[in-house]
Amino acid sequence: GNVCTNVKAVVSTQSTGGNNEFEKLPLVLGCFPLIETLHVFNNKLEELTGEVVARLPNCRVLNANNNSISLIPPEIRRMTSLKILCMNKNNIAVIPKEILSCIEITELHLGNNKITELPSELGYLKNLKKLLLYKNELREIPDEIGHCASLEELDISCNYITMFPEGIYHCSLTELHCDENPLLEHLPVLSQNINDVFYLKEMCARMLLRSFKDRNSPLRKQCMTRPDIVNLLKDARKCVLCEQSYLYSWLECVHFVDAKNVLKLSNKAGTIPIRACLCSYECFYSENHNYFAVSYPT
Repeated sequence: GNVCTNVKAVVSTQSTGGNNEFEKLPLVLGCFPLIETLHVFNNKLEELTGEVVARLPNCRVLNANNNSISLIPPEIRRMTSLKILCMNKNNIAVIPKEILSCIEITELHLGNNKITELPSELGYLKNLKKLLLYKNELREIPDEIGHCASLEELDISCNYITMFPEGIYHCSLTELHCDENPLLEHLPVLSQNINDVFYLKEMCARMLLRSFKDRNSPLRKQCMTRPDIVNLLKDARKCVLCEQSYLYSWLECVHFVDAKNVLKLSNKAGTIPIRACLCSYECFYSENHNYFAVSYPT
């Protein structure tokens, strides 16, 4: 009776199943695998039933805004046609890695939730154009966001972000919204010169990394016979100043850029701090650069 009537409204391409009293997705929805658009916003859903979600491989738009959903089920990976996922104003704390199987996604609307971190695998979403994460509990953005080369709009307003990752340069941003975050400010603080003291492990790593630049190096040839060492050194990064490689020890810095001009945005986002890592204090104390050491209030 009433359930069937509501379901007909849900599956209609011209209608909506929003503004109902659903506490769970009706299991009968799984009998409609050709559904392309599913609106279940403004209900009382506490979960997206995995059994239903797994049977909607052709769904391209899922709008579950304004519910009480606390998690995205792992079965979301079965929604391989999904392009737009809207789950604003819920109770989601974690973005499951399974959602990264939905490689067709162009828009993720996850504002006003309780998300504390983004998976580094987010970069697998090569088609992602819009990522809305306002009013969450994020403290950082993974550098891998730079792999989302198609990303045009990013909204991380009202979080706890202090700086942006270097990867932000590799996105195609036209809009960036980052107000109401405790972004680092360009304020002078008293500091003292510190000498570099590296652990033996870091010193050895840097020596090996330098040897990799010379294809004829005997040390390099020996390392290439040890897959464990090669895999370990894959995590190395380069100093933004001298371009020397480091592995375990670095100095976290920031530089401040006019977001609109440098990132070519269409909106004004002001001056933003972007993370940069230096290999040593020696580099930091060198002249003619605009990188600043990070100082957090105590």
